[in-house]
Amino acid sequence: MSHQDDTPMPNAPLTPDADADADADADADADGSPESSPKAEPTSPVIDYSPASLPYNEAFENALMDAILSSSPPQLRTPLSSIPVINPTTLPVPLSSPLRTHASPIAGMLLTHANGYHTGGPGPSPQRVEEFAKRFIEEEGLVDREGLEGAVRRAIEEKMGVVRERMRAREEAVRRNRGVERELEDLRVQRAAEVSVQEKLKGLKR
Repeated sequence: MSHQDDTPMPNAPLTPDADADADADADADADGSPESSPKAEPTSPVIDYSPASLPYNEAFENALMDAILSSSPPQLRTPLSSIPVINPTTLPVPLSSPLRTHASPIAGMLLTHANGYHTGGPGPSPQRVEEFAKRFIEEEGLVDREGLEGAVRRAIEEKMGVVRERMRAREEAVRRNRGVERELEDLRVQRAAEVSVQEKLKGLKR
């Protein structure tokens, strides 16, 4: 995974402060020129594409697990002529989707947007990326570009190592669960056969 902060972004639009509007109106009335103090336009809602905001999707997580553990390079795709607009209600975008055309730190996965989220959609805002970068540089005590590139590379490798360990544990859990499901299915079939035999025996006794 990339070094991204997945703290959910605000969903609600930013609305002008009521007290600030009241003060602005009072100032406008005082000088007799309301036109000189126009109110700010309401900000449009911010769409939250962060993975932390999405409900659990077992099929996607299993596909992601396979992609991470296989490390097989995905088939290259020609970037779309325009940036895709993705409805957040359709997330996560399947790994096989033609909307995924951009490379990612995960060898077996493409992204829908450059530096986007692994679940699909654009990544964090430039402001959040800048804040994270500043914090990272301060914490690592970096002073030059070469040091920054090396630190970022090490951080990504470290995170990917943790992700692979978790995915290997998930793979084992999935394997066990599938074994249990097969055993339960065998028991259901066996029980259905027993009931069928019992019904037939009852019919013979009549």
